[in-house]
Amino acid sequence: MARYADALTEEVRLERMRPEAVEAAKAAQPAIYVPFGAIEWHGYHNPVGLDAIKAHEQLVGLAARAGGVVYPPVFFGAGGGHSAWPSSFMVSPAPMAQLVIELLHGFERDGYRKAILLSGHYPNRPEYLDAARAAYLEVGGTMAVLALIENQVPGGAGDHAAKAETSSMLHLMPELVDMDRLRSGIDDDFGGPAEVVNWMLPEYEGHPCYGLVGVDPRAHASAEFGAAETERLLDFLTKWLATPTDRAVDS
Repeated sequence: MARYADALTEEVRLERMRPEAVEAAKAAQPAIYVPFGAIEWHGYHNPVGLDAIKAHEQLVGLAARAGGVVYPPVFFGAGGGHSAWPSSFMVSPAPMAQLVIELLHGFERDGYRKAILLSGHYPNRPEYLDAARAAYLEVGGTMAVLALIENQVPGGAGDHAAKAETSSMLHLMPELVDMDRLRSGIDDDFGGPAEVVNWMLPEYEGHPCYGLVGVDPRAHASAEFGAAETERLLDFLTKWLATPTDRAVDS
C-alpha cells in the first residue's frame, strides 16, 4: 500500500490527470515537483528503484498537503559507488542537466511559479541538479527552484539502504521491503551496531547487509522512524512553498 497515493481524494500525479484537472491544480498552487532517483542495488531487502519510488511518494504526500502536481519519477542516476553492482545503471551528468534545464523552461512556459527537484539518489544533486538549476537561472528563468536531497533538511537522516532509507520504505511502501531477507544467512551482530557501517567493502560479501552504508537496519529500521523523517521533509517543503519569492534565490 502506498502511504499517500492510496489515500488521495484528488489526483496529483501529472501523468494521470486530464488537462482541466491540471489547470485547476495549477491555479490553486502553481508548483510542480519532480522526483529523481537511480536504478541501483539497495540491498537484498529493498527494490532497486528505491530512490525515485521514495521521492515520488514523498512528493505525492506534499501535493496532497500543500497543492501542486507531481511529475513522473525520473529513474536516472549519476555518480555514487554502485556502478559495478548488479542492476545498477548510471548515466553521464551532462545530458541529464540539459534534460532538467529544458524541463524547467517548459514548466515556466506552462505557468508554474515554483519547482521542487527532490532526488532520492543523493549524488544526483551535485552531479546534475544544481548545474541545471544554475543554468536555468543564468538565462533569466523566473521560477523559484529548489533542488535538494532529504538529508539536507535540518535534522534529517540519510544513508544508503540502511536504517534511514529502509525506514522510509517501511513507512511509504512496506510491501516492497522484505526484512526477513536481511535476517537470513550470516547473523553476526544481529540486534546490533548503531554506528555507521560501510557494508559495501569486499569483506562483507555474502553478508545479508552487503551493499548498505549506514546504521544496521536489522535492529534499527522502523516505519515509525520513516514516518518522522518524511514528516520533517514535508514540513520543510511546505514552508518553502509558503515563502513568497519573485525569483529563485533558494539553494
